[in-house]
Amino acid sequence: MKLLMLCREPNLYSCRRLKMTAENAGHKIDILDPNRFLLKIQENRPHFALYYQPNQGTPYLLPDYDAVIPRFGTQSTKMGCSVLTHLAAKNIPCLNNPASFALARDKWLSLQALAAANIAVPVTVFAGQDFQAGSAVEKVSSPTILKTLNGSQGIGVILADRSQSAVSIMETLTLSHIPVLLQNFIGEAGVSDIRCFVIGDKVVATMQRSGQKGEFRANCHRGGITQQITLSYDEKLIAVRAAQALGLDVAGVDLIQSKKGLLVLEVNASPGLEMIEKTSGIDVATQMIAYLEKKIAGL
Repeated sequence: MKLLMLCREPNLYSCRRLKMTAENAGHKIDILDPNRFLLKIQENRPHFALYYQPNQGTPYLLPDYDAVIPRFGTQSTKMGCSVLTHLAAKNIPCLNNPASFALARDKWLSLQALAAANIAVPVTVFAGQDFQAGSAVEKVSSPTILKTLNGSQGIGVILADRSQSAVSIMETLTLSHIPVLLQNFIGEAGVSDIRCFVIGDKVVATMQRSGQKGEFRANCHRGGITQQITLSYDEKLIAVRAAQALGLDVAGVDLIQSKKGLLVLEVNASPGLEMIEKTSGIDVATQMIAYLEKKIAGL
């Protein structure tokens, strides 16, 4: 089969692993930057055409693919999802459909979807730009976590130790027209969370992440340390339900332990493979390609 991976940085570990795995399975795979696409809607069939312009090269019409794997970052979400929508209109299977991918990229909308599915999440508020920051901060506990709606790898996540600090940060972000949500800080979790890698209806790999001293974020890109962890069936079910609530085939679901049990922090539609493969010892890439093969076959 001929596969397409949408990625701006083909040398990333995840892209290289998926490319190698796909080729070992006998497939051909192109890795293309979504920001170099031109999408065309035309009168004649096929109505949806895609052109690609390589670096310092001449644009060319892309062939049809058997399936697409989205691996683009937050800065490419709008164009990347537009490319996915174009491909979906051509009935090309996507390993995470465009609507679900876009939903997962918006922290507030994804939390709304999780809560609507009766999945426990931290207390969170999102206020309009004309709502007073002080009144908004009163609706959550202190210390307070502030998050921009789009962000990954811990970027755009701020811890305010005092309510006054939270108000000041929120006012600054609002003045800069950056939407921000406020969230209860789960102090009892320390600086640890749990990453579950979900494919279909299964958690295929897990790891616990712990932040370095002086760092409240557990993300590996912020220097977080990982270790193996074993979850119960019910705990894994929370992660699977979270991925399904957003309609995702593949997801990295982040859980945090609170006094009331596990909460879902957020769901990543393009989770990295490197640390979870190295920590768990599980070949996640092979399972992703196998799932995609089944999806193409309609199984």
